Amino acid sequence: MNQTTSQTSIDPVHIKPTLEKIGYRLIDCGNHWRTKALYRGGDNETAICVYKNTGVWTDFAQGNQKFPFERLIKLTCGSDQQAIKKILSSINKSEEYVYTEKQTIEMDQIYPESMLNNLFPNFSFYKKKGLSDDTLNFYKTGLAQSGKMYRRMVFPIYNEHSQIIGFSGRKIDSDNDKIPKWKHLGKRKNWIYPAYIPAEETVDSIIRKTGEVVIVESIGDSMALFEAGVKNTLVSFGLGCQSIMLSYLSSFPVKRIVIAGNNDLEGENHGYLGCVKTLLNLLPYFDFNCIEINLPPESHNDFSDAFTSGVDLKKWYNTPVDRSQFIKELITFVAANKQKFKEKDLSMLRKVLKSS
Repeated sequence: MNQTTSQTSIDPVHIKPTLEKIGYRLIDCGNHWRTKALYRGGDNETAICVYKNTGVWTDFAQGNQKFPFERLIKLTCGSDQQAIKKILSSINKSEEYVYTEKQTIEMDQIYPESMLNNLFPNFSFYKKKGLSDDTLNFYKTGLAQSGKMYRRMVFPIYNEHSQIIGFSGRKIDSDNDKIPKWKHLGKRKNWIYPAYIPAEETVDSIIRKTGEVVIVESIGDSMALFEAGVKNTLVSFGLGCQSIMLSYLSSFPVKRIVIAGNNDLEGENHGYLGCVKTLLNLLPYFDFNCIEINLPPESHNDFSDAFTSGVDLKKWYNTPVDRSQFIKELITFVAANKQKFKEKDLSMLRKVLKSS
C-alpha cells in the first residue's frame, strides 16, 4: 500500500507526547494508535488511526484518506495560531520532504470453513465436565483425529467477518505430561474470542448490549460460564489484555469489566498477578470503578472445576464484589510484590486508589 503525502519531517519520538499534551488518549494497537476525533467532538475511542513512525493519520468516519500530522494538530488547536506554531516548531525537523508510506500489512491466515468437517463430534471429554450439546455446538468444537491437532478438542477462532483465523486445541490425554494442555494455530494477539463465533445471538452482541464482560484465561473457563448462563466472556489465552482487546472494549460504552484469572493454589498466586497486570493495562482507558478482580469462587482452580463441583456460577457473577475488600486485597498484594511491576504502573495505581 503506497500513499504519498507532503509534510514536514516529524521525529517519531515526539508524536505520542504531543498528542497526549493536547488531550488525546491513545490506545496502543501495534504499529499505530487509536483515539477519539477530538477536533470534531467525536466519542468513538477508535475513530482515528495515527501511525507511530510518521504521525500520518486517518479518520475512519470520514473515509480512508490519510493526512499529515500537522493537519491533526491544526484541526485540534483550531484558531489558536500561537499554540499551533509553538507545537510544530518543537517537533518539526528543518527539511521538507515527500513522505511515501510503504506499509506492510500483516494479514491473518484465513482457513476454509470446510476444515470443521474433519472434526469428529465426540464430546465425551467435555460431557464428563457437565457441558451440554448446546454449549459444545455453539463453540463448534470437535475431536481432531489427524494433523497438528491430533487427539485434541479443537475450537475454531473467528474474526468479525465470520472467517476462521486460527484454531485452539485442548489435549484429551490427561495422563500425558509431555505435551502442553493447549496448542494454538494462528496469531493469538489478534483474537477476540469467542466474540465472533457465528450464531443467532453472538457473544459480541451480548457484550455490547450489556456493557459487561468477563475476561478469563481459557476456553474451558468460557464454556463453563456459558453453560451457567454467563455468556459475555472474552478469553485472554494467557496473554493478558492485548492491544486488540483494548481497542475492542473501547469501541462501546463499558459498565463492568470482571478480570477472572485462575486460582494458582500452590506457591505464588500467578493467576492473581496476571489479573493485576491486566487491570494495569485497562486503567489508562477505563474508570477504575467499573473494573474488578474476581477469581473462581470457593478457591477452585478455574471455572471449569467450579462448575463441575456444582458451584452456581451465575450467582457468582451476579453477586457484587465487596469493593472495599477488593481494594484492600489489591493494595496488600501489590505492596508484597512491587518488584514485579513497573514504577510508572505503581504510580498510576497509587493515584487511582487514592482518588477511589
